[in-house]
Amino acid sequence: MTRSSTHAKPRGRDQVRSAVLSATSALVAERGPDGFSVREIAARAGVNHALVHRHFGTKADVLEQMLVADAEAVAAAVVESGLPTSGQAGPDVVAELLNLLADRPSYWRTLVHAVLDSPEAAVPGTASTTELFSGLWRDSPIEEEKDRAVATSVAGMTVLGWLIFGQFMTEATGADAEETRRAVADQVAAQISGRSK
Repeated sequence: MTRSSTHAKPRGRDQVRSAVLSATSALVAERGPDGFSVREIAARAGVNHALVHRHFGTKADVLEQMLVADAEAVAAAVVESGLPTSGQAGPDVVAELLNLLADRPSYWRTLVHAVLDSPEAAVPGTASTTELFSGLWRDSPIEEEKDRAVATSVAGMTVLGWLIFGQFMTEATGADAEETRRAVADQVAAQISGRSK
């Protein structure tokens, strides 16, 4: 799928970068990080492939910058929602956060593809759930930093598991989707409050 000829070609650094990052995100979600070339990114973005190299460098550089940009967009959506992301959050707040995160399925597929293909790509800032949920621990009764790190990791894994496999698992098991989402929110809230060990 290439850009329609009715769309103006991206011009200038910002437009080119935005089009390339958007095209890359869509291609990773569809095919995984190894399923396309720089030329295909360029064709999808409606730019010459030399511009991709000029503005980003290698394909690996494009993928890294795409993950960071997508993570920032997810975090910005949460901030814009007005939901609290610091202090202890109860299950209702966590459930609202889960709903907001679930509205971006292509980001989560992209993140999973990237992590499975390149686990070393898990640098701080690329997993927005970690950044988002770590703020919820600020006023938590969990005192030890190492315990907070474990709780953050467990909560992040729980949320990512639900975002990636929630629909599949609820349909495969016949579980009620809303009850399952609520149970995930309760579990994450318990981690935040230090009640879950």
